[in-house]
Amino acid sequence: MNTVKDIEIYAKNMPLADIEKWLSSHFNQWEVLNSGKVVHDFLLYKGDARIPLMIVENAVGKAWTSIWFKSGQTPWESDTACGKDLNKFANCRVRANAAPWADGEDMDEWWQITEQGEESTLSWPNAL
Repeated sequence: MNTVKDIEIYAKNMPLADIEKWLSSHFNQWEVLNSGKVVHDFLLYKGDARIPLMIVENAVGKAWTSIWFKSGQTPWESDTACGKDLNKFANCRVRANAAPWADGEDMDEWWQITEQGEESTLSWPNAL
């Protein structure tokens, strides 16, 4: 069982349709609760789990889309595991917080995986 309360990753230049294809590869079914110009709310189903998901296009600049699973009941044990999975599926650049949020942590430090699968950490100030 996951110990994280939620998972949030950022995908670079990834269309919503491609994110939906990735979701379909992991969840039995899902429904659109609300879809606006840039904010899209979904409810995902996996077994008995119901997982709220918010996708925000252009969340950071014009290139980065936020993908926020508002539950710990996902197929991944961490943000970075989720990011690696999306990278493998779509060959896209993905970022996530380098460590789970905690008081005193440097929230400008981010983990990144490139289109070529190279991992690193970087400073991404004011990303949130």
